[in-house]
Amino acid sequence: MAAAIETAVSQGRLSIKQIRELKEANVNFHSMIPESLRENLFKKTVDQIFSSGTGEFEEEEVYHKIPLDLYINAEKAKGVVQDLARSRLSNSLIQAVALLRQRNRPGVVSSLNDLLACDKAVPSEPLSWEVTEELADLFAIYLKSDPAPEKLSRLQYLLGISDSTAAALREMGDRGLPIGAEEQEFVF
Repeated sequence: MAAAIETAVSQGRLSIKQIRELKEANVNFHSMIPESLRENLFKKTVDQIFSSGTGEFEEEEVYHKIPLDLYINAEKAKGVVQDLARSRLSNSLIQAVALLRQRNRPGVVSSLNDLLACDKAVPSEPLSWEVTEELADLFAIYLKSDPAPEKLSRLQYLLGISDSTAAALREMGDRGLPIGAEEQEFVF
């Protein structure tokens, strides 16, 4: 059984939910799985949270409950979370812009939610981007997704969108979306 659990963890086929089920069944899995593999499982779990597209990050769950379930050091786990959040924050912005350029609205919203989840873990200063119009386009698309007011406010801060620009984008509605964001017909 120990070998099967260790193999499942190393191949990424075991989730925190399944670990909790083992724990409830009184399986002493932490003695079967080396600490390094439990730490890798933690990192994969946090990475999934930061790429879920929901924008959710629950400190209590990530900093306390999951490390406790995996029998790993909570302080070390917190450092892993913060390092991962910092590295994924700018990657999420790059991903959102790439999806904006591909006119993939749902992908843009998902990437911006990932950015917000990373920001919840490690609050960030406003991000910089060379093309400010793209930041406004990102904000406009996110605005249309009907987000929670606190998420929209935080995204406005992170993208460096002024209150006057945000108000103008709200007033413009669909007209404020990037040119070509709607499907175009090409006539040959």
